[in-house]
Amino acid sequence: MSLTPEERQSYLDEFAASIEQGQRLIQGKGQLMSPISMRAEGINASLLLLEDRVRIQRKEEKTFLNQGFRGQKDILFSQISSVRLKRATTLGSGYIHFSLLGGNETRGTDPSRDENTVMFRGACQPEFDRIKVAIETKMAAPRTIVPKPKPSTVSYIEELEQLAALRSNGIITEEEFAAKKRQILGI
Repeated sequence: MSLTPEERQSYLDEFAASIEQGQRLIQGKGQLMSPISMRAEGINASLLLLEDRVRIQRKEEKTFLNQGFRGQKDILFSQISSVRLKRATTLGSGYIHFSLLGGNETRGTDPSRDENTVMFRGACQPEFDRIKVAIETKMAAPRTIVPKPKPSTVSYIEELEQLAALRSNGIITEEEFAAKKRQILGI
């Protein structure tokens, strides 16, 4: 079978797109994950900048003693009230910390124990400087307000049951479940 150069390029483009989509599904643990626009590698976690959120991907072997099995955490830009960056020094690590609106993150003097903190070494400082600026830019961007639809008495119960099933199967997080539940109920 002989392909023209255009057909061959089209085939290669489709193949590359399917590989990218597969990688996004794997990274999103079964959910189609937004493309990663920036990534910074820390000591205890990777920090991923996605389209509408920040993802903290824990390195389990390095965080178990301090934070237990917390896995990954997604933080929507709309949930972030502030971003604090402590520069790394020759004697110590730096960190980036996210304060959340109404957050219940660990409070205290040790940032390495906080679930909304990513520690990093001095060599990674430029990556974290860039990602902090990008996050603050996304936070400052105007948000479009979508009117909340009034839930119908029958369908919202079915939607909530489906969401609960997705949550119990580990497809969506507790935070995503709570946000969608509020949206469905119009609160």
